[in-house]
Amino acid sequence: MSNNDADWGIEHIQRLLGLAESLRALRISVYHHEWYELAMGSWKLTAGTRHRSYEFVWDGHEGVMSVRGPFHAAQGSPSASPTVVDEELGVPPSLEPFHYVERFFQTRPNA
Repeated sequence: MSNNDADWGIEHIQRLLGLAESLRALRISVYHHEWYELAMGSWKLTAGTRHRSYEFVWDGHEGVMSVRGPFHAAQGSPSASPTVVDEELGVPPSLEPFHYVERFFQTRPNA
């Protein structure tokens, strides 16, 4: 593992922590996160409330953010939920993907 990989890992976790802290102010929780550093930094994140959560999938190769939901976080998978958004942010992204998640909840107070 190169130092760059280690640095990117720390940076990613720091950004994730910053997102979780920002969402907490909106009364939103982060329930699940998977990061695929070797797949162009792609990741999956489940956030929301226990009764109304969304799955965010960042495709770092294609530069696309997909959002599925809402679904009940404690009762299953988002796979049966409809896709709410497929938005191309580009490579490099026009908006940092974690900021996209924060903006999603800021602009949808009942999400």
